[in-house]
Amino acid sequence: MNFSRRHDRWLRKLPTSPKDEGLVCLLVIRPGTEESGERELRESIELTIEGGIAGDRWIKNSERNLGSQVSLINTHMIGQLAGKTPVELCGDNLHVDLDLSETNLPIGTHLLIGSAILEISAVPHRPCRTFCHRFGTQAAKRVTRGNATGLRGRGVLCRVVQAGTIQVADRIEVRRD
Repeated sequence: MNFSRRHDRWLRKLPTSPKDEGLVCLLVIRPGTEESGERELRESIELTIEGGIAGDRWIKNSERNLGSQVSLINTHMIGQLAGKTPVELCGDNLHVDLDLSETNLPIGTHLLIGSAILEISAVPHRPCRTFCHRFGTQAAKRVTRGNATGLRGRGVLCRVVQAGTIQVADRIEVRRD
C-alpha cells in the first residue's frame, strides 16, 4: 500500500488559501540559540537586507544563507499539525494565509508585505530534527509529502529585498513579474 496517498488526502482537506493577496496571521522571532527553543510573538517586526529580522537568531548563525532570512508557513497547515502544541514552536517567522505552493509562488516571486519586500528563494524548507520532535513523525511526513507534491508543506524561505516593517494583519501582495 502506498501510504503517501493517505497524506495526500489529509493535505486536500486543508482550507484553501488565497493565491494573489494573503494575510499575515502571526509574527514570531527566535531570539535565543537553537538549543533554547525560545520564541517571541510580536505585533510587528523590522527587516533589513543585511540582517533579516531584527532580534531573530538568523544573523547569529555562522552558516546563514541570505535565502533563508525569513521563513513563512501556511497558518492552516501548522494549525492542523500542531494540535495542542503552540504553533510558534515550529520556528517560522510569518504564519500566513496564502497559497505557498510552487505553482503559485515560483522561485523569485516577490511578496509585498507592509513596507518590506521578500523574495521566494530556492533554498528548500524541510522539517528539521526539532520540528519532528515537537510536532511528531506524522507531522513531518505530512509536510514532507506536501513538499514532494509541490505544495510546500513546510513553507517557504525568503530573502529580504527591501527593508521595512511587517505587522500582524498586514496584507500580502504577490508580484510575479
